Amino acid sequence: MTAMQNGVFKMETTGTLMKKGYIALQETYTVEEAVSHLRGNVQGKTNIHYLYIVSPTNHLTGVLSIRELLGADGQKCVSDIMIKDIVSFPTDLDQEEAAQIFRDEDLVSIPVVNKSKQLIGIIHVEDILDVVWQEADEDIEKLLASGKEIDFHTNPVVAAWRRLPWLVLLLFIGLISGGIIERFEETLEAVVALAFFMPMIAGMTGNTGTQSLAVVVRGLVSENLTMKSAFRLLFREFIVGIIIGITCAIVISIIAFIWRGSLVLGLVVGSSLLATLIIGTLAGTIIPLLLYKFKADPAIASGPLITTINDILSLLIYFGIATMFISKLM
Repeated sequence: MTAMQNGVFKMETTGTLMKKGYIALQETYTVEEAVSHLRGNVQGKTNIHYLYIVSPTNHLTGVLSIRELLGADGQKCVSDIMIKDIVSFPTDLDQEEAAQIFRDEDLVSIPVVNKSKQLIGIIHVEDILDVVWQEADEDIEKLLASGKEIDFHTNPVVAAWRRLPWLVLLLFIGLISGGIIERFEETLEAVVALAFFMPMIAGMTGNTGTQSLAVVVRGLVSENLTMKSAFRLLFREFIVGIIIGITCAIVISIIAFIWRGSLVLGLVVGSSLLATLIIGTLAGTIIPLLLYKFKADPAIASGPLITTINDILSLLIYFGIATMFISKLM
């Protein structure tokens, strides 16, 4: 499909975002002629930051800021002072990619050209902000696993139906957590104090996983995922997990030692929290990246799913370490 069919641009592309409110100057104009043209055409136009230089056939050849124009010698030709290295959009560029270019180039407006490189429109940074907000709303829907938009006016039956599929699935997955607790029942009975820290271990692991998930889903909107960038992000989140894990492990170890007077209990709880926070952070990063890599919607890696998976992993690690030290804990 082309960017434009039957005179209509494809949705969510630069062709639908562009506006006509720009001022073009012929490349043969002198600075004085350009200033006169600007004065005669500026009425009714807003956000005029740049002037676009075009050939007689309307091909975009350069760009010039108003400040540069007003500060130039009046007898000079605009083609001599214009910037020829132009950032422009085709009409079929996805709006998310356009938002990324605005951020990277730090520009307030970017021209849109057709396949013949003729100037046909302009996109201002305010226009792209609407795209950013729209994508942010979609990210929130993904993290909530609602799948479709739910707002203040959504019928309660419809809202429940959109949320239920994932929640029912997670309900069955959550039963695995109960099986793990039953498997380590003897460990719990021998050291009842372990039960006190169990919700904290599971909750902290889920929280850090959800935080990493939010970072990844938000980044996928504005970044082009490559193997290099994926590994860089994974390594960064691994370091983050270690820093968070060590800090929280020290705090909870001290609390456990003061509360029960047991150095071994503090070691078990602290080391478990360290391991689970690192794993939780990595899980919240790897799962959405893998889904995205295999062309699956990262919305599948929702907050509730990451939390449930991390609950299972954290309980296995916690009770596994506790069982190893059971004789010393008793």
